[in-house]
Amino acid sequence: MLSVRQEEVSVPMNDELSENLRQTAEELELAVGTMGNAEFDATNHALSCLFKETHREIGRLLQFSDDLTLASLSVRNLFELYLISSHVHSDPKALSKWLGQAHKDSKDVKDGFITLMRKKGFDPKELNELQEFEDQVLAESPFTSNGAFQIRNLAEKYGYLDDYSFIYKLSSKLIHPTSMKVMGHEALKEDSSYLITVLQVGAYFNYKYRELIRDVVSQTA
Repeated sequence: MLSVRQEEVSVPMNDELSENLRQTAEELELAVGTMGNAEFDATNHALSCLFKETHREIGRLLQFSDDLTLASLSVRNLFELYLISSHVHSDPKALSKWLGQAHKDSKDVKDGFITLMRKKGFDPKELNELQEFEDQVLAESPFTSNGAFQIRNLAEKYGYLDDYSFIYKLSSKLIHPTSMKVMGHEALKEDSSYLITVLQVGAYFNYKYRELIRDVVSQTA
């Protein structure tokens, strides 16, 4: 059951933004329920999974809204989820590519483990067998293994290239251990302007995601 619990919010953010995030979370719950009751459709299934992840991300943003690093990460993830969801919803070819990414993602992870295990003298037999099984499942499916969407390309396609440039330049400085973040930690904590800006960006794409939810539901009902 999807839920965003009140007690998870550590420090209240702007009341209006908090309420808007919760409203989006509620609409996501309703949308997932509506799509679950409809006849199975691969696109709706993929969107339902994306909606659930967006719901989880909203929960994290509500919980860590006072933490500049974690809030920046959540807002960037919301931006990516909005672009991916929009792409899967509007482009018939996107669904196949999205589903094919799961195989590539899994293979990349296992390849890393296998390489490390061999280097440490361990036998990766079980992982090799699992990869062979996944390869066979893929071969019997209509999908092909391919890499992740390039978020920059999606941003350009859907008219958010300026947003992409701003979000990624800002978040890269606030998420990673950059000199600005490490050496200016106390100053960043005392100056709330960065956090306020991050949350304003989150508010905008929360609103855009709610528009997308309503569009998807209107076509599902």
